[in-house]
Amino acid sequence: MLNLSCPKDELYASVQTVSHGVSGRSTQPVQNNIYLESSTDGLRLVATDLEFISLEAAIDATVADEGAVTVPARLLTEVVGSLAGEEVNLTADESHSLTVTGGNSSFCIRGMSAGDFEMLPPMDEPLEFELTQRDLHSILSQTVFATSRDETRPILTGALFRITSGGLEVVATDTYRLALRSMAADIPIEDSRTAIISQRALNEVLRIVDPESEEPVTLSLSDTQVAFLIGGVSVGSRLIEGQFPSYEKVLPDSSDRRITVSREEFTESLRRMLIVAREDSNRVVLKGDEGVLTITADSQDVGYAEEEIAATLEGEKPEIAFNARYLLDALQAMTEDEVVMELSQPLSPGTLKPVDSADYLYVIMPMQIMM
Repeated sequence: MLNLSCPKDELYASVQTVSHGVSGRSTQPVQNNIYLESSTDGLRLVATDLEFISLEAAIDATVADEGAVTVPARLLTEVVGSLAGEEVNLTADESHSLTVTGGNSSFCIRGMSAGDFEMLPPMDEPLEFELTQRDLHSILSQTVFATSRDETRPILTGALFRITSGGLEVVATDTYRLALRSMAADIPIEDSRTAIISQRALNEVLRIVDPESEEPVTLSLSDTQVAFLIGGVSVGSRLIEGQFPSYEKVLPDSSDRRITVSREEFTESLRRMLIVAREDSNRVVLKGDEGVLTITADSQDVGYAEEEIAATLEGEKPEIAFNARYLLDALQAMTEDEVVMELSQPLSPGTLKPVDSADYLYVIMPMQIMM
């Protein structure tokens, strides 16, 4: 059956990566395990919840016997992480037990049959295209945080990917805010495609990709599944079925107030205001005047806070309340020095975007100003 040796550090990193694919809530105990398979290609590791996430890693190994076994993810992670030495030996027998040896230590882990382990089916002639890790990280870091955590509305727990021959557009919303990011790219497709990808899968991609790397990520898309190949790691998922909301209807088509501020100053000010605002549903009030933006937070239980930062105001003087954490999510995802808020009425959505870029738009619903 399975018999191989491989570098301990590579095995530990791969086990840690794929273990994120285990939900721990499966009614099939074998799906809470990591699947290990040795072949002439080396060692393959897989973990999946069969729905929102499938993680697969491949590492080089010296293989004496080909075979497969599944073992509990958490236990395998702890065992491999505790070993001394640079090399690890893995052997499994017909009883589905995995012996892990490294340094002067040896562990025997009770596993389950690899034949009972289910995986996502292979995709049939998927659309494939590449983005750099840096570009994909930028796209996802500016959108995925706006997906909903409310599982009663599953369609909003994913982000909408709109793919055309000219590029990619990604939209995420939880109905309180909406993040829209677009990027030009040469994609081998004639007709546009859309796909709703779960935030769980996208967060795993975001965790793995290097924000500074120009190395490619291959995105494969079928009618029912998606996979991101990042180096030796593959992140897969079933697509979320259903109709994504017509987000275009909530994009403000006009504004009569514009406030331009330093992104860094605005971010730091909001963090300070949250000390008080978090006791009042994270509410902060923004008041614009000539050359200044005043930010206040008021809580009956805690107290009051106020701060002024330099701002350029165009149009009427605004007064509007927002959730400070929602503002911070977008500000922290941007990299530009200056941002602009476009506003209209106190109860109408506002937008936040970089001054010198048309690729990103963040729409946020206001809160009631408490008198």
